[in-house]
This record gives sequence, structure tokens and C-alpha cells, in this order.
Amino acid sequence: MGAFKYMGRILPTLWNDRVTITGVKEVKHGDFSDTEDVTIVENHPAKVVLGGQKPSEQSFFGTDQYDAKLLIDNGVFIPAGADIYVTDVNGNKNKYKRASKGYQGYVSHQEVAMIRDEKAKDVT
Repeated sequence: MGAFKYMGRILPTLWNDRVTITGVKEVKHGDFSDTEDVTIVENHPAKVVLGGQKPSEQSFFGTDQYDAKLLIDNGVFIPAGADIYVTDVNGNKNKYKRASKGYQGYVSHQEVAMIRDEKAKDVT
């Protein structure tokens, strides 16, 4: 079991993506409840693994939508519905939404299912 815990400390050093994760928390203002945006982590090491990216399944052209998985250490609590902003090793920035709650069933990391859903744009 000790080797797995060691792997959990070493694994993030191999991840070159950086993430900022935002979510909402419930706050009370007197008798009323409301939600406010909070930053869960900022510039945190992680790895994005792309899922299916099939042009035949797109509903219309002009979107850049696909499934992805975020690998991140178990020390970060990620609520369902969080917005995840990823900067990859090349400096490209992407926003992912509709994130699942983190699955923390691994000793070394957790996995978060998410969807990239942005309008396609030409960067030339």
C-alpha cells in the first residue's frame, strides 16, 4: 500500500496541464439562501485525457464539443457542475463544463468526466 501512496505524490509531477476550477457554494443572507462563485483551485497540476471526438455525432457545424476526462490528485474536492479551465503545456486554454463529481476510487488520483463545449474558432 505504501508504494501506491508514493505514486500519488509522484504522479502530479508528470502532469503538464494546469487547471483552475470554479464552482458555487450556498451562502445565507439573513433568511434567504443564495449561491456565490468560488475558486476551488487555481493553477493546479492535472492531466486532460480526450474522449470521443466524432464529427458524425455533432448536431451542427461550428461547435467544438467532445468528452474528456480530468486526472487530478485526490486532495481536491470537485463538485458536480464545476467549470474547469485548462491551460495545456503549449499555452492553449480550454473551458470544460458539465463536470461530474470527482471519482476518488483510486489511491493515486481521481477522475472527473467533463465536456468541452465551445464554439469553434479559427486561431490563424
